[in-house]
Amino acid sequence: MKKRVLDLIIVCFCMAVIGIVLLYPDQVTWRNPILILACILAVLFLLLAVRDKEDRNQYMEQPGYGSPGKDGLITEIVLLNEEDKPLMSWDIYGKTAMVIGRDVRENQVDIDLGQSPYASMVDIEHAVLNYSAGNWYVEDLGSSNGISIKKASDGRVYRLSRDTACRLERGDCLYIGLNHLLLK
Repeated sequence: MKKRVLDLIIVCFCMAVIGIVLLYPDQVTWRNPILILACILAVLFLLLAVRDKEDRNQYMEQPGYGSPGKDGLITEIVLLNEEDKPLMSWDIYGKTAMVIGRDVRENQVDIDLGQSPYASMVDIEHAVLNYSAGNWYVEDLGSSNGISIKKASDGRVYRLSRDTACRLERGDCLYIGLNHLLLK
């Protein structure tokens, strides 16, 4: 966006130079070279500004950019067993942040995996989910067993780095220890 604005400012400057050269032809030395150079630069930077806008539009049309569509909105997290049957679920619609962990009375977690089959592999505060700019993000809070994510888009499992946020999509599966959390 900033590059396109800069390109358009340069185009305006070139147009002003062209206007001055045309309005005051007797007072400008090297009139023709300046006029030709200003015209070439104006056309060049105008093309760059248009290309930048087209590149941005193509980028924004890619799947997963910006706000999720109606079908892509994550509203629920479901804990699955080994046969992919639901054990527990949490409604996250309208929330902006959710802490995943084990509730041990001294802390407050939103998604309590303390009763899950693999609770011993879950830290007290294992991860956090944050909603920002129309998307949910997950971040490992320095847990001992880490977080992996199986992306719905390609079916591959990725290991998350500590303190690095990862954008989530509907259908992704979080692995907190050996617990499977499906994002619906």
